[in-house]
Amino acid sequence: MKGKRFGLSDRAAVLLALGLLLAAGLFAVLWPHGDFSDAERRYLATAPSAPSLTAWKTDKETESWLSDRVPFRSVLVGIDSGAEVLTGRRTLLETWPVAGAFLEQPVEGSAKTVERRLQQFGKLAESLDAPWQVIVPRTHGWLLRGRMNGLLRMQYETEDEIYGALEADGHFLDVLPAGTNPEEVYYRTDHHWNLEGAYRAYEAACHSDGLPVLSLDDFERSRFTGFYGTTRSRSGLPAFSGDVLDCAEPAGNTRMILEDGETADHLIFPEQAETYDGYAVYLNGNHGMAEIMNPDAPGGTLLVYKDSFANCLLPLLAADYSRIVAVDARYYAGSFSEAAASAGKVDKVLFIYSPDSLVNDTAVAGKAGR
Repeated sequence: MKGKRFGLSDRAAVLLALGLLLAAGLFAVLWPHGDFSDAERRYLATAPSAPSLTAWKTDKETESWLSDRVPFRSVLVGIDSGAEVLTGRRTLLETWPVAGAFLEQPVEGSAKTVERRLQQFGKLAESLDAPWQVIVPRTHGWLLRGRMNGLLRMQYETEDEIYGALEADGHFLDVLPAGTNPEEVYYRTDHHWNLEGAYRAYEAACHSDGLPVLSLDDFERSRFTGFYGTTRSRSGLPAFSGDVLDCAEPAGNTRMILEDGETADHLIFPEQAETYDGYAVYLNGNHGMAEIMNPDAPGGTLLVYKDSFANCLLPLLAADYSRIVAVDARYYAGSFSEAAASAGKVDKVLFIYSPDSLVNDTAVAGKAGR
């Protein structure tokens, strides 16, 4: 006698499958996701609008909304990104994990572009009758190229032309020379330099102006753990340990005034450490124009044209300059010359940019020439 077979009927199997699909859908819809993905630095798709007989887009909106709410989505994104790296599909190097760090893609630029930008900077400084210098730190990837395979190393070595043109100019302040250990001066998950990198730039700037160089112990210090930068987030890869935001600002009577009139009596903003952009602890983020005043500092007025690389450096410089006027072309509506006129009499002009901003930022290129 044959043994009795136990199994689900076709109807029961169908009902079970439908039940599982329904449960997965309810889980995706009801499980709290928030409106913003910290890991991917983007807002999630909003709920689909009411169906329309004239605009057939509700199905696409629904698909986007549900795909952003798939259970364990961050894990799936990490698996897919890891597969792209392992199979070589991420050939454009939007971000690339090397030696425990997440790197930006190599900067594309020519010596002629660098020379043209420096000519613009020099012309502006000449109109102000003020000495000037430019700080452009070598990238994390370029400093790390010796630990890469031959293919990756060759791509980052294309940045040599940029640094060669900078070294040939007498106004270049080389704060991260060749041979610098990138682990000492850069975050692992973010493209900005860390406090040690900023401090080296501070030392170089003060030495060049004959100003006293304070030790980091002379500053008010604060530390924020669990920082995951934008480079890691764009990779889609998981980071098992975050960086530490180590911050320093002058101890004393420091005041910051923004373009819209908002003021603050500090330069480090701890409340930003818990946001998706933890780097905004410096200066409360990016601003078109910011004025930092420290009446106890020995130096005069410093005019700084910058990108976000300078945000962690300005609190250090504020210990030596009684007035700093910082201009970010990405957020400032006027030209460089208009910002200079607004700043009034200055004792020095400092240009602080990442290599990519120096050669490829259209806001810098356009506004520096006006």
